[in-house]
Amino acid sequence: TEVLPMVSGEFRHLTRRGAYQLRGYITYGSRIQTDAAGVPLPGEREGVRAYVEGNGRFQLSRDWSVTGSARYVTDRTFLRRYDISLDDRLRSVVNAERIRPDSYISIAGWAFQGLRLTDVDGQQPVALPAIDARWRLPRRIAGGQIQVQANSLAILRPEGQDTQRAFASARWDRRTLTGLGQELVLTA
Repeated sequence: TEVLPMVSGEFRHLTRRGAYQLRGYITYGSRIQTDAAGVPLPGEREGVRAYVEGNGRFQLSRDWSVTGSARYVTDRTFLRRYDISLDDRLRSVVNAERIRPDSYISIAGWAFQGLRLTDVDGQQPVALPAIDARWRLPRRIAGGQIQVQANSLAILRPEGQDTQRAFASARWDRRTLTGLGQELVLTA
């Protein structure tokens, strides 16, 4: 396979609220296509081949932040061919978080790109949204602290089985010290 020179670049930027960086590689050339067993198919395909990745974190307010990272490649062999990475799956995520002294909320989305010969593009999962929330109630009840938690996840596949799940729980903890200095914890 004839390969033309590759162009690469990297960009980093610091802003008032956070920072991000981007990196990419691009080339134009031909490549031999193979079937799932690795047997070459007739003819060659020409075109642009590329890989891009980026990540960043931004503090939107005192409580809220957004973190993300993304990776994408045009074809399964590009990363190995140019000795960039041996990864066989690329993961991208964006996550918004709110952190307070008595609560935590995370809302995230995940996407995957499979690079193995056996991976089917339409069956790669997208997790959107993945929500995790926890609250500690300010008032003590019967001398104990109550924490409430909720979590949900939806896994979507364009050409496969979708899955959804959710749960919620509540927990009561009461901590006391005995006269001999032992800590006694009651949980319900």
